[in-house]
Amino acid sequence: MSHLKKFEIWVELDIIEDQHVDEEFCNAILLFSDGSKIGINIWSEKFFYQNFKNFDWINEQVAILPDIVVRDFNASSIRQAIFNLVTKQNWLEGRGFPARREEMV
Repeated sequence: MSHLKKFEIWVELDIIEDQHVDEEFCNAILLFSDGSKIGINIWSEKFFYQNFKNFDWINEQVAILPDIVVRDFNASSIRQAIFNLVTKQNWLEGRGFPARREEMV
């Protein structure tokens, strides 16, 4: 099992939270204590279902999807979902991200 370094989560919604975002998408960045980072593309469940038939297919073979789809589309819920995926579900393991668990926020 891989171990993660201490990290922070920045969610794009932190800067646009006053807007109506129930049917939207956003980005988040995991910032690790060693300076490494990873970007995550997040869609709301509603946005995912509305766009299901309109995916951008490359050579009619593969579609580029978001990294995660969340039901509660607000910064706090997204941050908690990412934290749980990374710390409890080992989500980064096997994704080519060289993280180690030392300390977690």
